[in-house]
Amino acid sequence: RRAAARAPSRLTPLARTDAHSAWFLALLVSLNVVDAFHLNVVWPMLPFLVARDVGVKARDVGFYVGVCGAAAPLGAMCGAYAWGRVSDAHGRRPALIAGCVASTISVYAFGTATTTTRAALGRFLSGLANGNAAIVKTYVGEITTKVSAGRAFGVLALGYGLASAAAPGVGGYLQRPAERWPRAFAGTVFETYPYLLPMVVASTLTFVGAVLGWVFLPETASFTLRRRQEERRRQRGADASRGEAKRLVKLASAGELQTFADDHDDDDEVADGVVDVEDTRTLQKTPTEEVLFTPETTIAVACYALLAAIAIGYDELIPVYLKTDRDMGGCGFSPSDIGLLLIAGGVTLLIFQLTLYTRICDALGAVRAFRFGVSLFAGISILAPFASLAPNNTMLWIIALTSQCVKICALGIGFVSITIVVNNSCEDAVKARVNAISGSTSAFARVVSPVVCGWMFSMSMRLQDVVPFHQVAPFVFISVVALGLRVASERLPLSLDASKNDTKTINDDVGGDDDDGIELIETSLNSRSDDA
Repeated sequence: RRAAARAPSRLTPLARTDAHSAWFLALLVSLNVVDAFHLNVVWPMLPFLVARDVGVKARDVGFYVGVCGAAAPLGAMCGAYAWGRVSDAHGRRPALIAGCVASTISVYAFGTATTTTRAALGRFLSGLANGNAAIVKTYVGEITTKVSAGRAFGVLALGYGLASAAAPGVGGYLQRPAERWPRAFAGTVFETYPYLLPMVVASTLTFVGAVLGWVFLPETASFTLRRRQEERRRQRGADASRGEAKRLVKLASAGELQTFADDHDDDDEVADGVVDVEDTRTLQKTPTEEVLFTPETTIAVACYALLAAIAIGYDELIPVYLKTDRDMGGCGFSPSDIGLLLIAGGVTLLIFQLTLYTRICDALGAVRAFRFGVSLFAGISILAPFASLAPNNTMLWIIALTSQCVKICALGIGFVSITIVVNNSCEDAVKARVNAISGSTSAFARVVSPVVCGWMFSMSMRLQDVVPFHQVAPFVFISVVALGLRVASERLPLSLDASKNDTKTINDDVGGDDDDGIELIETSLNSRSDDA
């Protein structure tokens, strides 16, 4: 009867399965690129905004770029747990759609910035409004098994990597359009706000993601099951309270209430171990206490945060290093050159994810694949600064392209693998909050890392006349930290290759208003628990 009273669901909740269609994975990618595109679209713009619009000295550009870059992770750190609570309380689907809508609006704060202060404020708001990265990981963790997790998370990483590569290209190519295409943009709002056009593109992408999510994205069956179980427990509690009240009223009207109280005030029954059968059943149905963090979860989240720190530190250094003049130890690239290099890395990631990543993950498992990706990144991260020492432009481009393409593949392996490990380390009921806390810790790392790396780059520029190969120093620092992460990853148990919630596939019987479908899920979960 309660099922009949509920409004029918337009989309059937999605249960765990060993395979998902390419179309559905593409839909998830459209919701996940919010974080990647908005975080990376500004990198080619920031060095020029700081240097040209603020008039900062060339040797200090890296530091101010780092400060502006840190504002977005700071906002994400402040908002990540709140987004996780919203997701656990109201569902993955509404949280993802709301995140897209909020991000669609927030990017215009940076697009209309003309000073470093306003740019930093815009980045902070963009990070605060963006909780989709953690929620999408939670969503995928609840709809995949060990068989399908590698491919699903790999596709997410592919979309994230492509957005990370394409976004700087958009930012580099479309900034200052009134200077590049005066006939079309001179005298328009894009001349007043030279960094608005790339942000319009970013806003359009996230708005399209919100519309697609509203139309096509179902809720997860795992969340639907937990919500209905909570509703049933509340309903049983309310029914029991009403029944007890009626019984007490009848006893009072019959003059037997005092006798009833005297009979039940004696604690000897409890002391002697005599417990009412109905009370026992109630205790058995009480949900187990949620464990938010296990030791494995703590280690996995720490590894994710450290990987995020060195990744964004490197990504912040590269545009500044490439823009720096050759006589100061840089490469003297133009914005379009920087965009082209980053797009080449994105194309490489596309080919890699489609052809090799799944094989690597299947062969090594998530934990070993993470260790491999971190080791590869530690080795390749010190190659880029030697591009400025190349005898000609051809060698310079070869070194720059090699370092960028191998780096983005190494980080692709690392991020996909550690995301799987974090999801496998916790139960579905707390997964969104764990991913949110993971997002907060990685956001804190992303706040600190750009500032530290930007400061180190600025200091290395000050030493150009004193220390040979001064431009290598910040990249060596990142490589050393990556090696430390590789050592720490030895504490991740190989058991995290599989999910704690890996259950057999439940298909189309999970209807939005069909209790039989929920009973099917309950039966499946209970049977697996009994087997364990």
